[in-house]
Amino acid sequence: MPNAHDTVTSYFNALVAKDAETLIEMMLPATHYVKIGTDADEVVEDSARIAKYYRNHVASTEDFSIKFIKLDVQERDDVAWFYTQQIWKLKWQGTPEEFVMRMTGVLEKIDDSWKFAQIHASIGVSITEG
Repeated sequence: MPNAHDTVTSYFNALVAKDAETLIEMMLPATHYVKIGTDADEVVEDSARIAKYYRNHVASTEDFSIKFIKLDVQERDDVAWFYTQQIWKLKWQGTPEEFVMRMTGVLEKIDDSWKFAQIHASIGVSITEG
């Protein structure tokens, strides 16, 4: 069974690989699930919208790479949380972007598998604007 750290790392690997089905499988199928992204309307509440969100995300992304600045994952019993700072380089809907992404999240262990219950993302200082 992967530990929480491996699960978080696998999440980012699946993002880069544009593997929507793996991303969907990693999310907690629960009404208290929430994903808050960086766009004004990028809020996914309840697991019913997870599949549509991740399929759209990977379809809108090209030339994606992530470089970790920091990753901290803590695990206690059936709950884990993470914090990361990363440099994201990608084409989002055809537009090249490079920025510092900051993310936090909470995972729950269900049937010996870690699932994301909450993810929050914010963009730090833009590298391309500086």
